[in-house]
Amino acid sequence: MRILEPLVLACALASAHAASLLAILPVPGRSHWMLERRYLEQLAARGHRVTVITPYKSDSAPSNWREVIVPEVKHLLGGSVNLFDFSLRSPVIGLFFLFQYGINACDTLLKEESVQQLYKSEEKFDAVIVESFFQECFLAFAHKFKGHLIHVAPYEGTHWIGDTVGNPNPFAYVPDPFLRYTDHMDFCERLYNSLFGTYQRIIRQVYFLPRLDAIVQKHFNDVTIPSVATIEREAALLLVHTHVTVGHPRPAVPNRIAVGGMHISPPKKLPQDLQKYLDEAKEGVIYFSLGSNLNSTDMPSEKRAAFITVFSRLKQRVLWKWEADSLPNQPPNVMVRKWLPQSDILAHRNIKLFITHGGLLSTLEAVDRGVPLLAIPVYGDQMLNAIRAEKAGYAKKIEFPSLSTESLWAAVSEMLTNSSYRDRAQKLSRLFHDRPRPALEEAIYWTEYVIRHNGARHLRSAAMDLTWYQYLLLDVIAMLLAVGFVALLTAVFIIRAVVRLFAGRKTNGGQKKKRGKKD
Repeated sequence: MRILEPLVLACALASAHAASLLAILPVPGRSHWMLERRYLEQLAARGHRVTVITPYKSDSAPSNWREVIVPEVKHLLGGSVNLFDFSLRSPVIGLFFLFQYGINACDTLLKEESVQQLYKSEEKFDAVIVESFFQECFLAFAHKFKGHLIHVAPYEGTHWIGDTVGNPNPFAYVPDPFLRYTDHMDFCERLYNSLFGTYQRIIRQVYFLPRLDAIVQKHFNDVTIPSVATIEREAALLLVHTHVTVGHPRPAVPNRIAVGGMHISPPKKLPQDLQKYLDEAKEGVIYFSLGSNLNSTDMPSEKRAAFITVFSRLKQRVLWKWEADSLPNQPPNVMVRKWLPQSDILAHRNIKLFITHGGLLSTLEAVDRGVPLLAIPVYGDQMLNAIRAEKAGYAKKIEFPSLSTESLWAAVSEMLTNSSYRDRAQKLSRLFHDRPRPALEEAIYWTEYVIRHNGARHLRSAAMDLTWYQYLLLDVIAMLLAVGFVALLTAVFIIRAVVRLFAGRKTNGGQKKKRGKKD
């Protein structure tokens, strides 16, 4: 039998390599697409047939790659709004904004002819990969095609993301990504974290998901489709784009897999002009980019002036992702480009500091390359990423509303002269790379694992079979309270009966004494 084991395994691997996969990635954000594209391209390179719903068309694709193009509904995600205004919004407002985005995006995209045709087709898919970002209406495809459901979270995820695989989320030391807490919270922070997390779950269940169910029925008119809440709990796998070096230690069930950094490729050769600019920087280079969604050109004029003033004082060169043809009052030591190969630039030996918005992809790339960060968070999980990086010792944080020439100069000067930031970044880089498999290989392995093992039901947590009150042990607590209450009543009854008994004897004894005296 042992002789046959390699043959059986080889056959299983061959069947996995022939899988047909549907990936649903409709979020209108280049950073989201950059993250999942490399994962899907690797799956295609391993022989899988990949169909992907996306707003972004590839310039070239292999024969086993097909794209279903949907509109880039960026206006629903603040495309017509200056995203720098989001730095002033509260977590509650931000949460409702994302809920409303999901509702509007689902209503817009599900009626697309290409989406309708795919849903009504008789195609077969072994797995359905869905990005978990407020568009759970697309889970209807997992039910329709009976493929193993794989959730991909583009960041550490909301409080409820772990519920899809029964992963515990202790409020006591797992902070919400919308908040500004670390894993060491005081009483007030733990209280607010618990209340806000519970509030999110309730609003999602009673407000958000029912509206998505209505939209699914509106566009597909299929009464056999279960509720979104039911489908999402059938997940075979949850891939979470995080790593302990940029997050916090937390419990994980076997089918919740951390794959932070799976988008990062080995460094490639830079364009000749950039290579020359970096190589000749005797004092080093500061790299400045606000990512793919935030544009430096949209910054308020006084914030932009602060950067220009500070950069003009430096002896280092500055490489700035600036989305216009020219930069007014551009200092001589500053080079601007509309687009820059960020990960490859960060790998250059002369990069001394990375000024960033604190997005997760940028943070992971900096940790991978061992470059210290000056984080200027604006919205979403950027604040939490910046807080964690600062706590880990390889970053400083300046909140965007308080950014000024003075605060920027103080932070840049401190990080350029204090070697502890780079030392800590280099140490975390070694930890980031010290794992059994690279992040991309980890994601590919587990994707093929659930296909090989027909959904890998043996990894499924028993928590998925419990009701919410059973999971929280409310029925047990209710029983204990009831037993305690009955025991308390019984004790009170017994004590009262004993008191009455002794009181009655005392009264009878007193009456007998009185009668004896009269006699």
